[in-house]
Amino acid sequence: MVFQGSSAAISHTGKVRSNNQDSGYAGSNLFVVADGMGGHAGGDVASALAIARLTELDQPFPSTTAAEHALRDALADTATELIDTVARRPELAGMGTTVSAVVMVDDYAVIGHIGDSRVYLYRDDTLTQITTDHTFVQRLVDSGRITPEEARYHPRRSVLMRVLGDMDPDPEVDTFIMPTQDGDRWLLCSDGLSGVVDDAHTTKALALGMPPARTADALLKQALDGGAPDNVTVVIADVGGQHPVFIGPPTIVGSASNPSGVVVPPVRPARSPWLHSARQAANEPTHFEPAAEFLEELIEED
Repeated sequence: MVFQGSSAAISHTGKVRSNNQDSGYAGSNLFVVADGMGGHAGGDVASALAIARLTELDQPFPSTTAAEHALRDALADTATELIDTVARRPELAGMGTTVSAVVMVDDYAVIGHIGDSRVYLYRDDTLTQITTDHTFVQRLVDSGRITPEEARYHPRRSVLMRVLGDMDPDPEVDTFIMPTQDGDRWLLCSDGLSGVVDDAHTTKALALGMPPARTADALLKQALDGGAPDNVTVVIADVGGQHPVFIGPPTIVGSASNPSGVVVPPVRPARSPWLHSARQAANEPTHFEPAAEFLEELIEED
């Protein structure tokens, strides 16, 4: 079944960065945010490549299980393609990307996530963060060493523990399935929004009931008013609701809308089902920090 609702996607370079390494996608059944990293030459390629691969999932699926398996495979294939791309273009070494994706299947949302972009659900006047950040500071929060508020301003808040990158061909990705219902507002965003605009202000913008495009504009404005030190990408999908449904081409924003010659390899053969549970945790921290041993030392010192 094709998703019944309305959606919008928007992306902005922000006020500090010189280029946009984020990418976003809002289609018929698929919604994605990818935040690239790896310097001026690599992050935009990584996020654009992720979007290009995941767009294959913008179709009706016969079941949530089929969608979840396809989402896992697409994310694993993206990691392999990043490695292959760096082998062909060594100047891109070190690139990677976060991915937060939602595939709508009937009355369910199939979610795939790695990194620190986020998926939120606004329902019954309440905003809930659905995904968990794969960051160093989130580990500190989970262990009770710091509070969520302290995490917002921690000097190492950008250190990622899991990401799709050019080092790990078999990354550990979170996937799960949630029921959804008419009136739900799904928000996907890069940390350029969540790191600047707090949940209270995000909730106020979503609660106004404006169409997705105007709501995305309002959230972007808040990020820009807050200084926007990073790229900002917002994707909103409203389930059912009062706003008309526009059937047309998908909206692609950020670096994926101008991928600078990124070539996506052909689709790989389908994987065997028993391979899905065999994924190992990514051992290489990403973003701006060194090896896992150093991060463990930081946890011990905190």
